[in-house]
Order: sequence, then C-alpha cells, then structure tokens
Amino acid sequence: MKWLAVLGMSLCLALINPSYADSDGHRFPMDLDDLGLTQQQLRSIEDAMKEYQQAYRRYHHQSEKTQQDINGLFLAPTFDAESFRAKNMEMERMSIEIRVRLFERLHTILTPEQKRRFIHHMKEWEIE
Repeated sequence: MKWLAVLGMSLCLALINPSYADSDGHRFPMDLDDLGLTQQQLRSIEDAMKEYQQAYRRYHHQSEKTQQDINGLFLAPTFDAESFRAKNMEMERMSIEIRVRLFERLHTILTPEQKRRFIHHMKEWEIE
C-alpha cells in the first residue's frame, strides 16, 4: 500500500520539476517529460494526480479498517475462508478502481502519440 504513496509522490515530483533527471539525461521513474506535455496537459495531469492522491488517502484509511477485519478473521477459532477472500478481493477492487480512474483521466488528456509513448511508462505504474 505504501507503493501507491511512493508512486503518487514520485509522479508529482516529476510533474512539478520536468527536468527531474540525471545530468546524463537518464530518466527517473514517473518522469513524463519525454511526452512533451503542454502547459494545459500538465495542469490537467496535476489535477488528476490530486484526485488520485485524495482517493488513495480514502483507500488507505479504509484498508486499515479492512485489515483489522482480516486480522480478526484470522484470529477467529475457525477460519472463514469465504469472508477472508471477500475482504481481500474488496481491497483489490478498490485499488484497481482508483488506478482505472487515473488512467481514464490520463487517456482523455494525452494525444494519440503521447499515449503511444506513455505505454513505455506503464510498467512503472504497475501495482505490486
């Protein structure tokens, strides 16, 4: 779950400082400078990232509560596999939905050529 926070902060840093790279031009993860974003696109992506961060904060808060429920299920005298599975799937679905909304926003912001270049970033954005 901490990876989402790192992902959000890394992207924000990369977007705020487009020259975020080594002196030899090596690109840091989440640096979208190679997409050639316009100022309007940059603002739109920053807005999308703010929404993403707010959603992630809500997700993190909910995940702490759900983790307590999961812990309780594990500590129970009998193991309720179905409830355990359901709680874990709920958290996965929430995480995926947050990511889908972010990518949906990015899809509407980027041009076809930028989308083509962005797919090379997709590996960096994968949920681990």
